Amino acid sequence: MTKKNIAADDSAIREERRVLEGLTSVVARESKKTAEEKRDLWKRVIPELKKALGTEWVMDDPLLLDTYSWQYVAEFTSGSSYAPRPMCVVLPSSTEEVSQVVKICNRLKCQYKAISTGFGAWGSPVENDTVVQIDLRRMDHIDKIDGKNMVAVIEPYVTGNQLQTEAFKVGLNTHIAGVGAQASVLASATSMMGQSWEGVSMGFSGRNLLGVEWVLPDGEIARLGSFDTTGDYFSGDGPGFSLRGAMRGFGGAMGGLGVFTRCAVKLYPWYGPSKMALRGTSPDYIVKVPEFHACGLVVVNNWEDMAELGYKLGESEICDFIGRNAPALISGVMAIDNNEFAEIFKVPILKEIHYALMVVILAQDKDDYTYKIKTLKKIVGDLNGGMVLNGYAPDKMLWLWRIGAAIKRKTNLKLVLQSLPGLAKLTSKFVKKYGVEGLDYLSVMGYETMIRQCMQMRGAFKFSGSFHTSMGALQCWDAAIRGANIGEIIKKSYINRGILFDDGADNAWGGLYEGGAYSHLEELAMYDPREEKSSQGVLDYVMETNLISVENCCGDPINGIGPPCHCVYSPACMNYDDWQHRIKTVLDPNNASDAGFYTDSGFLENMPDGAKVILERVLSNRTKIDLEE
Repeated sequence: MTKKNIAADDSAIREERRVLEGLTSVVARESKKTAEEKRDLWKRVIPELKKALGTEWVMDDPLLLDTYSWQYVAEFTSGSSYAPRPMCVVLPSSTEEVSQVVKICNRLKCQYKAISTGFGAWGSPVENDTVVQIDLRRMDHIDKIDGKNMVAVIEPYVTGNQLQTEAFKVGLNTHIAGVGAQASVLASATSMMGQSWEGVSMGFSGRNLLGVEWVLPDGEIARLGSFDTTGDYFSGDGPGFSLRGAMRGFGGAMGGLGVFTRCAVKLYPWYGPSKMALRGTSPDYIVKVPEFHACGLVVVNNWEDMAELGYKLGESEICDFIGRNAPALISGVMAIDNNEFAEIFKVPILKEIHYALMVVILAQDKDDYTYKIKTLKKIVGDLNGGMVLNGYAPDKMLWLWRIGAAIKRKTNLKLVLQSLPGLAKLTSKFVKKYGVEGLDYLSVMGYETMIRQCMQMRGAFKFSGSFHTSMGALQCWDAAIRGANIGEIIKKSYINRGILFDDGADNAWGGLYEGGAYSHLEELAMYDPREEKSSQGVLDYVMETNLISVENCCGDPINGIGPPCHCVYSPACMNYDDWQHRIKTVLDPNNASDAGFYTDSGFLENMPDGAKVILERVLSNRTKIDLEE
């Protein structure tokens, strides 16, 4: 394509983007620079970057830039499927090159925003055409895995799947955030969230951090933890005062406080094979569950029993993974496409598996396995619940019958009996496709999903094309369940108005962490990004759940990030955002690191019109909350 054609295409693209950006914008801001000032900025910055990194590692072709702008939940940022477009994209290969880029941006007074594997608009700029996007994909090395001390040192583009595959070879495993195995381990540990099903035994991403290499907002390089004094990673703090609390809190700075180019993360024992026995073709795989491993679904009678189940499983320390998936999500992950999902979800009983947890047990040997299964049966039996686990056991049908009995108590016997033909048809289908493993398809599929963290996108994006989330504060298990119940009530009103996809309203996802010491359940909201009513209405849902979290003491939720949300939560939580802004001012006096999803003390005075419109809409039509209904 000639430069002339590129320019013509660019003009058309920009016009389309201009129209799209007329929709509701919550975070994105209009640049104060004129078109001429922007062109002058490009002429000064881009040649300097090419000189530092080489021409091939600096991209300013508008057609390529728009591929970076097309982001998940970009609607939240700009009101359209496009997040703001960067000025250019650079691909450094080392910490030193990242430092050079950051120093150039500081010297020439332009902002930058780093991204690694990238999942969502949080990695994008919040202003069009003025920000340098630092793409860290060339930094994809595992520096080392220390099997004895159970530590891995990694670069930003190392994915959960990549690290786990190598860790398995030395009898170790890694925490992979719920975003999935395709995402950066470093990003969740240093800059983002870190919830996941294996949290009950492996904690939260930020809690596994054992040291970082950090290009500060001004371009200087800092190393935190033991690396600074010993030259090796084994402790994330000390000696002396620690910057870890300034570096990240619950959600991290999301690229607003420099660039993290290397980190050390804690690894955990893996009592399994060095390579999973997998067969099938994409997207339809099935895995062999190793000896002394167990996976299955535990079902109880109501939310009170669900709370008790979580606490008892956490305290007993018999489970390595505990995950809560709602009925629609369970059926969605079982299906390879929406036609199959519709067929599965027609079975009445599958719509009623609300009070359930998926569990995985990784026993070391036969004695360990026997003890843990016996303890699991005691816990579930005491709660008058049922379960289905992989493999054969003499009492397997009894525990299956108890699942039906638990669901019958909340519904009726007729619903359970009506489900039997559909369940038999599904079982026959899975056996025909997978052989004998098809009898345990739910458990085997659950094992693969939880161990490899490989089917999140298959479940979440399938229904309507995209999703957002809500609630999800890190808190005690009772409070997490209460928050999910409130989120469900609000979501029903949006489903009834045709704004959100009808997934049954209850679609709370999450689990417990560190033996049940804390937990989270986030209420997923499925929306259609192609429809304005849906893509704009989901923003109202997020705003309303944010407000309700404060009003009902539900904690600082998963959406408690970025200036729009800090306006809601900070006054109710010791004005924490004031301190974030102080940290930002000290470390980044030039405001070079784009902090659109971190902190902005002037957000209220310069609130985007879209945010005002959303707030007005929500306040004029609040959902009534009655947990006694």
